[in-house]
Amino acid sequence: MLHWLAVFAFIAWLLALVHTILNLRLVERLNAGAIPASTPLVSIVVPARNEAHIIDASVRAFLAQQYPNIEVVVVNDRSTDATGELLRRIDDPRLTVVDGVDTPEGWLGKPWALQQGAMHAKGELLLFVDADVIYAPAAVRAAVADLESSGAAMVAVLPHFEMVTFAEHVGMPMLPFFAFTMIPIWFSNRSRSVRLGLGAGSGNLIRRDGFDSIGGFEALKDAVIDDVALAHLARRHGLRTRAVLADELLTVRMYHSAGAIVDGFTKNAFFAMGRSYVKGSLLVVLTFIVHLLPYPLALTGDWAAIASIAILTAIRVMIFRSARYPLWNALLLHPLMAVMWIYIFLRAMWITGVRRELRWRGRTYDASRARFGAER
Repeated sequence: MLHWLAVFAFIAWLLALVHTILNLRLVERLNAGAIPASTPLVSIVVPARNEAHIIDASVRAFLAQQYPNIEVVVVNDRSTDATGELLRRIDDPRLTVVDGVDTPEGWLGKPWALQQGAMHAKGELLLFVDADVIYAPAAVRAAVADLESSGAAMVAVLPHFEMVTFAEHVGMPMLPFFAFTMIPIWFSNRSRSVRLGLGAGSGNLIRRDGFDSIGGFEALKDAVIDDVALAHLARRHGLRTRAVLADELLTVRMYHSAGAIVDGFTKNAFFAMGRSYVKGSLLVVLTFIVHLLPYPLALTGDWAAIASIAILTAIRVMIFRSARYPLWNALLLHPLMAVMWIYIFLRAMWITGVRRELRWRGRTYDASRARFGAER
């Protein structure tokens, strides 16, 4: 029985290898040197709640863009730290600071902050960006050029994840690892499938007329994963979206500790499972079989387990080289990553599912009244 589980893992990793190679070879990167033919006003909309540790650096990076026609609209989402004070110290006429008002009934905090920012924005193009992302000077120009040349209604730009602590090196690589091994990004950009639409908190650049035509964030007021949901909503309305790698132009350090990583992804994981205990339990079991079981079985000499470890390690090396992550992480930390994420999945099913608590940034919502995004 254990041998056949190892064979199953081996087949799974072969398929993951194919996915990875296709994504690495076919997914386009933003061209830092690209110059758009026209320069419509870009409104960079930034929701910020308790971002005092990064907000000055991120906003100044937006204001330092080489693109000549921008405004930055930051929504201070009722922060309890120095976020508002730091924003008011930045003297630039292109910056608008919006003091967020109380979240209306039926809304989650972040979609409401994004909606407030969109209402104040004047641009023909809207760039929705999380407050902890640092843009290189060429980033907005390159994104506008990509939107223009592709003819898409929306472009999601995928960042480089900065990792400092050991916990970050363990947990954060799951995002690019999952994206490259499981999501056919290369095919998504060539299809109109709603389920394959990709968005990113690191940047969703969307045409204003398209954004208005799909109802803005009013249609996503209870969306937990609002960035991906925006792409799904756009595609549901017949708009074309695409995702591009921008890891040479965008960096983000999402979380700084193990506790922050666990809390952050606990918020999203149960919704990504479709709020299904069956899917969640299956995900936990599959993660154990495919990601962890080959290691002890390899000690028994099982060929399928040994081959599985060889393939998954090769995949990690390919992804980590492309993303400029350390090689020692690629070689050594996969089992720890799997353990951390199994814990996150179980915790999400308990807190978000059983207890119906959606916790984030000092707020707690009724999880039964929230959803992934644009599924209805």
